[in-house]
Order: sequence, then structure tokens, then C-alpha cells
Amino acid sequence: MIRKIRFDSFPEPLSAVCYGCGRLGGDYDDERSFALLDCYYAMGGRFLDTANCYGRWTRSGMNESERCIGAWLKSRQVTDMIVTSKGCHYAFDARDVSRVNRACAEADLEDSRRTLGLDTIPIYLLHRDDPALDIRVIVDFLADMVKSGRITRFGLSNYRADRVRAAMDYLGADWREWMIAASNEWSLHEECLAADRDGELPKGDGIVATGQALWNLHRERDLPLLAFSAAAGGFYPKLAAGKTEAGPHDREAFGKLTEIARAHGVSEAVPAVAYLLRSGVPAIPIVAVSSERQMEDFERIAAWDEDLSALSPFAGM
Repeated sequence: MIRKIRFDSFPEPLSAVCYGCGRLGGDYDDERSFALLDCYYAMGGRFLDTANCYGRWTRSGMNESERCIGAWLKSRQVTDMIVTSKGCHYAFDARDVSRVNRACAEADLEDSRRTLGLDTIPIYLLHRDDPALDIRVIVDFLADMVKSGRITRFGLSNYRADRVRAAMDYLGADWREWMIAASNEWSLHEECLAADRDGELPKGDGIVATGQALWNLHRERDLPLLAFSAAAGGFYPKLAAGKTEAGPHDREAFGKLTEIARAHGVSEAVPAVAYLLRSGVPAIPIVAVSSERQMEDFERIAAWDEDLSALSPFAGM
């Protein structure tokens, strides 16, 4: 079974592996999507990641992932699932127009609540940042959502370290009563790429990778990290199969991963993702898989009990 872990910034324990649902209901039909959700639930998984924009790239143009999850929750009469959703992503036909404002956040939240069939969304993240907007303005309208009871906690996704730090400073000592986490791209592979580039990894399309500055902030403030792209597209198994190339930090990490994987009788993917749980950073990996067979690794990842912090290239920088 997938074990649960507790953060001081959220009132309930959370599954140690979150299922990333971006392709459910849109790229995958409902039958396939329901089977994946059933499988995750059967192994004790109680933590889903979705967003109001997921599925809007499909022909329907609708929030298909939320629609599918809402239909599954109703069909299975599930009431104990922690759902994360996100708002304020740019429109796919107007990528250069920021939607990071109170009006768009309110519209997206209400659409998500209605589609998911949830009066309260447990975790609500802003999907993108607008660096030109005062972070206090963003925090204020998110805090109002918590006050109204429509969300339990908010978080910031794809926000740089300086912006996250400013938000926490503005909230003050009781930030955990409002904000649960930051959610940025993080994997051992991405960390290695950043280490190859002196600690930071520029990304496009408004994506923020967890570089050295964010990594330090999470450790310093004990701020949870909801890490998307946690499996890095299966980078290390591909490397093992000779299907990709690696930089210096990845080569070093891969050598250690291979020894660990062989000792435990698993693929390199298991300790590579378990690293995010056993690195010394408070984190939960968000993992998207397309088959029930791939999902089998979730239990192995969640059950990992060995310290893996020695894999970190940031620790020595």
C-alpha cells in the first residue's frame, strides 16, 4: 500500500506518491482513465494532481481531466481523495496574455469546484506567475479563498525562489495556516542538469525548475515541494538502455542508482523517484503513468526507507 506522510502545512496526511492526472479524460478515454484511478485507489493512493487547463488542448477545449476525475469520484462514491487543482494558466490560443489576477483565479476555481463536484478543493495552486504583479496581491486573493472555505490551502506553481520567499515573508510566522507548498519541476535528473549549469536550469513556457536557490529555500524554511515531472520521462531507464546521453552529474548519479537498484532488485526508476522522498527536502513526487503496470512502482517508491541524500549534486555545491 502507498504510505502517507504528514506536513505541518496541511491538516491531513498525504499519499507519498501523488498521481499526475494531466492526460486523463482527454488524451485517455474515460474507460482507461477510470481503470488507472481505480488501480491507484486500490493501492491506497489518495492524492491526485489536476488543473483547470488539463485537457483544454484537446478537440473539446474543456477541462477534461477535472471532468473525468469528477465523474470518477461520483461513480465510485469516493469521499476521501485529496485533490490538487490549479488555475490562472494562460489560454492556449493567447499564450502571451497573463491570466494571473483575481478575476481569472475566481473563474477557474468556481469552474473547477463545479466540474470536480467538490465544495472545497483541498489544495489549490496558481499554475503560472506574473512577475510584474506584486506578490502580495496574489497572496491576498488566494488567502481570501481559504477564508471562504472554498479551498483548504493554496500553493504556488512555477514561481521562482525570490517570489516564493516573498510570499512566505508576507504571510509571516503562520504561513502554514494558508499555504501548503510550492510546486515546481524537480527530479534527480533535472537537479543534475542544473548542477551542470552552476545550480540553475532555465526553462521555457513559464516552467520553473527547482534549482539551487529553490532547493535551499525548501530546506531552510521546511517548505514542502510538490514535485512535478518527478520521473523525468523515465530518463534513467532510458540511459540504462542506451537510448539517451548524460552529462557529468547524471553519469555520476546513474552509477550510484545502478548499484542501489541492483541491490534491491528494482529498476533505476524506483530509487530515482524515491530520492525525492528521501533526499532531506520535504517533498512528494507527482508521477504520471499511462498504464497500471507502470503504476506498480508507486508502492515500491512510497515504501523506500533508506536515506538517498548522497545522490544529490546540490549537497556539495
